Amino acid sequence: MKKKLLTTIVCVIMCAVMMVALVACNENYKQDAVSTDLSDKTVTSNGGLAVKVGKYLYFINGYAGIDGVNAFGEAVKGAVMRVELVNGLPNRDTLTTIVPKNVYNTNAKSGLVVVGDYIYYTSPSVDKDNTGSAKTSEMWIMRTKLDGTGTQVIAEFEDYTTTYRVAGDKLVYLDAEKSLHAIDLTNKKFKDTVIAEEVTAVTYANYADNANALQNVVFYTKAAENKNETHNEIWAYNGENKKVIDGRYSYKAENLAHQAGYTLAILDIVFTGNDIMLLYTKSDSGSNTTSKGDYFITLNSSLAFDEAKEVRMTAGRNYTAYKFFDGQHALATDSDSIDYVWNENGTWVREEVIKASSATLLDVEVANGVVSVYYIASNVTYKINVLSAVAGGYDVAISSAKTVFNGKYHSEWLSIDKVGSVIYFFNSDVLNNVYYLDLNAVIDRSANSMIASQLGKFNAEDNYAMLKAGTTTEEK
Repeated sequence: MKKKLLTTIVCVIMCAVMMVALVACNENYKQDAVSTDLSDKTVTSNGGLAVKVGKYLYFINGYAGIDGVNAFGEAVKGAVMRVELVNGLPNRDTLTTIVPKNVYNTNAKSGLVVVGDYIYYTSPSVDKDNTGSAKTSEMWIMRTKLDGTGTQVIAEFEDYTTTYRVAGDKLVYLDAEKSLHAIDLTNKKFKDTVIAEEVTAVTYANYADNANALQNVVFYTKAAENKNETHNEIWAYNGENKKVIDGRYSYKAENLAHQAGYTLAILDIVFTGNDIMLLYTKSDSGSNTTSKGDYFITLNSSLAFDEAKEVRMTAGRNYTAYKFFDGQHALATDSDSIDYVWNENGTWVREEVIKASSATLLDVEVANGVVSVYYIASNVTYKINVLSAVAGGYDVAISSAKTVFNGKYHSEWLSIDKVGSVIYFFNSDVLNNVYYLDLNAVIDRSANSMIASQLGKFNAEDNYAMLKAGTTTEEK
């Protein structure tokens, strides 16, 4: 009798523990649809803090951190909110919550993503451990429809190191064991398939603002199939795997600077028309550095490599990032400058246009024949005119850099995001709530014109903290 009683008690305890563990899995995501006009679904500035979709701006309502309130329906800070845009500026009278969850990550490449009818984002797990505490160190990839309905958990991970790309009807990611996966987003159970193994690195293109037949291609690198060889390979996944460049056998033997071939590393993927410009570094497998430099190849839908069409941009040096404003002209960033790089009579040449250590190129604008650069250096945002259009190209015509924003912002996860003429950021002076500033309204040397405005909604805790500190909660 005692044995049966003990067994019953143990079963009750185990059921209770299981119920606690299942509470998070059964989190109720049901909510009414928010009235939404999707007659225009053009998406721009995808993948960061704020995304423009037609007449709307979807954004993350501040940085709540890993331990922010995350129960669906209760989260305010870190939630996905939306406003309508009027002449490019947010109208706060239209502010509404779309996803009442805490959106969080640690990787700058994992922000808000809009593809099709869904917003994709990451959030801390709300599953409980055996002490009843949420497993916030674990990451969930989730999605919600643009009208706030249909919230789903797509995949769960042990930490925040995994980055992903929504590639059409697939979500592609690289796991800790270096296997590349594709999750079928049309499958109700989100079927997860390994599509490549022993991947050394994966590169996701920025989401294209314009339609491009190749915008869902994911490029990755692998070691040579023969482990005794020292070159490597670039592959592409576009529904199926295709070897794009073999660092040895894609080149004629007589053209190899070193017979062992080349080591390749993907720099960037640039959409141009219906083609892709694949940028990569190349170095000799041996001690010879003859081939060291930055290269690109323009690929069409066949993704076929032609050695004769490979373009060498630099010799003996590598840039960390490029921003092309047309196929023959780019701005390139290295550790101490931003350079103008262009094709002159078949040879790529460069000239320094901005001297700045560890600068981040925020945006490039071309208007009325003038090329302007927005960049961040030492946490200050500047605008500078660097080029002037002439027949057949551009002349270097550098103006004085103008400070357009020098406020404090939180950047442990997402830095400043520029959408049109407006920047959005987590204001570290106001408890990392989200603020915005119209750069077109900034007047040179006018501090008042650089005062940002509140965009989202403060939660109760922040309101209380600011009242306690004697800080106003009005717009700043």
